[in-house]
Amino acid sequence: MILAAILAAAFVLVPAIGVDGAYHSIDGEKNVVAVEKEAEFTIIYTDSEHSEIDISFEAKVVDSKGNTISGAVDPSTGTVDSGVFNTLIVTAPKTAGSYTLEVTYTGTYTVDGTKTDIEKVTDKFAFKAVNPITLSTSISLKDPNVDLSGYGVYFWVDGEKMDDSYKTFNVSSDGTGSVSYDWVADAASGKHTYWLESANGGVVDIEGLDEKHDFYVGDNDYSVYIALVVLFVILAIILLVWVYRKPVKNFGKPKSRR
Repeated sequence: MILAAILAAAFVLVPAIGVDGAYHSIDGEKNVVAVEKEAEFTIIYTDSEHSEIDISFEAKVVDSKGNTISGAVDPSTGTVDSGVFNTLIVTAPKTAGSYTLEVTYTGTYTVDGTKTDIEKVTDKFAFKAVNPITLSTSISLKDPNVDLSGYGVYFWVDGEKMDDSYKTFNVSSDGTGSVSYDWVADAASGKHTYWLESANGGVVDIEGLDEKHDFYVGDNDYSVYIALVVLFVILAIILLVWVYRKPVKNFGKPKSRR
């Protein structure tokens, strides 16, 4: 069993190592990106067998059907030095869905004055573009005179602290306020729960902290169905009014038989 696991792991590494001993890879800071937002990726191509090597790359983002998304990668072409990391900035498309960053390497290496083409290789990194879900919570102070300048909170979603959600808030003169956070995640359909937690140790009495709020994603979000039902009711009312106000034609009494 252990030998099989080792062989399986070795097999996974094979696609990143060319027949000439070159190593190449893509590393992304995240695999879920908000639509039309940027994410940073790093690429590297290393050839330890040849000292004279010229490598070029071409980068693109493709959708699930293989169509190229124009202008999604910066830079989209360039050269790399062996063993040196390079940064690519990817802008997620405006349409939510599954996408792939593809980087293809071409070039030559020189031995004794003779140039030889390297093996053309392509690395891929799959990611998802999603519409952020805005989470918002109202808060209030029992003592509106308390100064909350710089007071911070974190959002928690489904029991996990969102490290990028740190927020500070301003409180109005009546001691009330609100704070919101755009949650970027490949969220599963169904019920989710979020709440606010103090980042300052909870020394201030604030109503709204640690209160759990439920929301739904996907199949359990009935807003579209509700809108369709409302539209149906409106159309039914219009039809009833039209039937009620339709004039009745009087054709007179039928002629009697003689």
